[in-house]
Amino acid sequence: MTEAWILTSGGVAFAVLVLGRVLHSRVMRQLSVMLSLVVVAVVVQVVVPMLDAGPRWVDATNVALLLVLGLLLARAVLIILFDFLLERHAGHPIPRLARDIAGALVYLVVAAAVLRTTLGADFTPWLATPALVLLVLGLAMQEMFGTVFAGLALSWERRLIAGDWIEFDGVVGKIEEIGWRSLMLRTTLGECVLAPNSSVARARVKVLGHGDEAVAFALRVQAGYGASPYEVRAVLRAALVDLPFGEAGREPEILVAELADNGIVYECRVWTRQPGRGAEIRDAVLERARMGLTRAGIEIPFPQRTVLIRRAAVDDASGHCRRALAATPLFAGLGDDVLDDLAAASRPLEFAPGEAVVHEGDASLALYVVAAGNLEVERGGQSVGRVGAGEVFGEMALLTGRRRAATVRSQSAVQAIEIDAGALRAVLVGHPELAEELAERVAVRQHEMASVGEVEVEDETPRGLAAYLRERFQWFLAG
Repeated sequence: MTEAWILTSGGVAFAVLVLGRVLHSRVMRQLSVMLSLVVVAVVVQVVVPMLDAGPRWVDATNVALLLVLGLLLARAVLIILFDFLLERHAGHPIPRLARDIAGALVYLVVAAAVLRTTLGADFTPWLATPALVLLVLGLAMQEMFGTVFAGLALSWERRLIAGDWIEFDGVVGKIEEIGWRSLMLRTTLGECVLAPNSSVARARVKVLGHGDEAVAFALRVQAGYGASPYEVRAVLRAALVDLPFGEAGREPEILVAELADNGIVYECRVWTRQPGRGAEIRDAVLERARMGLTRAGIEIPFPQRTVLIRRAAVDDASGHCRRALAATPLFAGLGDDVLDDLAAASRPLEFAPGEAVVHEGDASLALYVVAAGNLEVERGGQSVGRVGAGEVFGEMALLTGRRRAATVRSQSAVQAIEIDAGALRAVLVGHPELAEELAERVAVRQHEMASVGEVEVEDETPRGLAAYLRERFQWFLAG
């Protein structure tokens, strides 16, 4: 091996290594280790003769340089084969584990060929290892071999690939890598979980995908026997509309799952393309289901406690309604008897963030008093205003008999008081003087809202609008 050839090899390797660093080339980064070894081998090849170390050391450096050059060539061929020919042009990406095994075999062949050519080494005796030694090694390392072969099977079958969300041994996580010995999962808590390949291959693994197809999360909710399954299904469907992370255009499926000791168990199947959002979906479904069933007056069974707390709960609900009505400008200042009757005829409701209290185009069957929280008013999908604690909405639609002109959606957890048409009519019949006073107050409120652009009022004065509202109250009382 001539000195010029050695120096040329080292110079080219060093230049390519530096160029790869400057250009930030991915291919050069993959070859950087081999290129560095070539440079080191060339430096050793030049230094050893200067030290007058003898011909045996010179021959050893020649063999080392040829071996490193052979491995560099093999590495370059593997990159061209896997990255360019198979992955980019043929569209068949090769798993990392398969690449590592193929690379190890190629490196062994190259090393054996170089050593045989330069040193005349014969590897045949290695192939004649006594069967007893092989048996002992096989028994000692059977677990490791099983894990490696399981990893090979997982990689070649491609049933599990990086980016997939799976559920394994009660853990839900995203596959980050399938290695020699283990599969690495990243959970929704950001934890890294290593699962042995052999355990994954033997276990029942639930593949949730990576968003290409919708998957369902099945969550169970229990309701009392006093409500029919038809009614409960309708309430749950309404409560689960516009669910966060849900599949657009695919309604939740509500099925009767069990007739349990304390109530009927319903399975809510919610579809999503974001399997990693299982915890958030479960939270939203259970929260909305609870609030929806409570608003509809459907019992969620409490074994051995329901009888003890029912009377107190009713009394507390009535007191809560009265306090909320008394704090609302529309009803503040009314007589105690009127507030008591209104509170007795009202019911408290709770809404989760993002839920629609009323939808645009719905029939107007009630008005609402906001006890706590904030809501957004949407018309035609656009935000046109907000409603906060102490405010009322839905009164104009209720009095005019028109359908809802806007959707009112909660921005936070909301507590509201619902006064339906029948309850309000009963109170007005018992207190006929209240109709005129409420008409005056509603007229003033409408003009206040019109002044900030939230509603449009055709009458020019509060007095003209009040007269109109008095007529509507009479119409409302007449049924």
